[in-house]
Amino acid sequence: MNCIEAKKIDIIITLRNLGHNPIRETEKEAWFLSPFRTESDPSFKVNKQKNVFYDFGIGLGGNLIDLLAKMLGSVKNALDYLNENKTNFSFHQQVFESTEVNSSIKIDRVKTIQHFGLIDYLKTRQISISTARSICKEVHFHMYDKKYFSIGLKNISKGWELRNKYFKSGSSPKDISLIKNNSTTLIVTEGMFDMLSLLEFDNSLIKKADLMILNSCSFHEKLMNYKIEYDKIHLYLDHDDTGRNITDKYINEQMNFQDCSKLYIGYNDVNEWWVNKNEI
Repeated sequence: MNCIEAKKIDIIITLRNLGHNPIRETEKEAWFLSPFRTESDPSFKVNKQKNVFYDFGIGLGGNLIDLLAKMLGSVKNALDYLNENKTNFSFHQQVFESTEVNSSIKIDRVKTIQHFGLIDYLKTRQISISTARSICKEVHFHMYDKKYFSIGLKNISKGWELRNKYFKSGSSPKDISLIKNNSTTLIVTEGMFDMLSLLEFDNSLIKKADLMILNSCSFHEKLMNYKIEYDKIHLYLDHDDTGRNITDKYINEQMNFQDCSKLYIGYNDVNEWWVNKNEI
């Protein structure tokens, strides 16, 4: 990890990992007892939006590297610590029960994917950051009084499909996702990681085809709304009973639908095939 990557790691998460919890917290900032000395009133502030700190007791501020260099003695020690403990900065506070869609989820912030924990998660699915950024975002949200972050894919009804290492969920309303590129060919997958796997396999697809992610097989009938728009509709659905039944239904009834699942024969879905292909 270099300094540029390290500066993107959340200072508050880092302080928690080191045993320092905020004394008080708002949407924009968090106040701690200084990690540099003993005190009874918090004088150490973290600006959440800028991800920087300032210690009013000694007049010192800066980014995460500045903080860890002060605490651990040098920039080298700071980077060594982050490399040794990188998995602790990703999802240690992210665990909650997996649901298809949760009306309690409220979106706080959407930005370009940059959190180290999410990038690390993408690597386990064999997806590069550039491919993920082509159709997905980094989404920060809260559910009740707890905050989370994830890879997010927006649907046509402005809800979000949300994925990270520990959960598969989504915000209301749930719907299909559609990325238009003014093409006469439509590529269809069940999930976002199936589509990301196809884009990783052939990065030209993002320019030469429109992309549809069903997000749930229950939305497959919406395909009929798009059959007139496209000369070809390529189906990359799962090799389970549901996926096969849907595929058979369309290729038997509609001439412009094509079954493309032979690409990942022997695997349940595109991402499973892609992960295994790249781990050999």
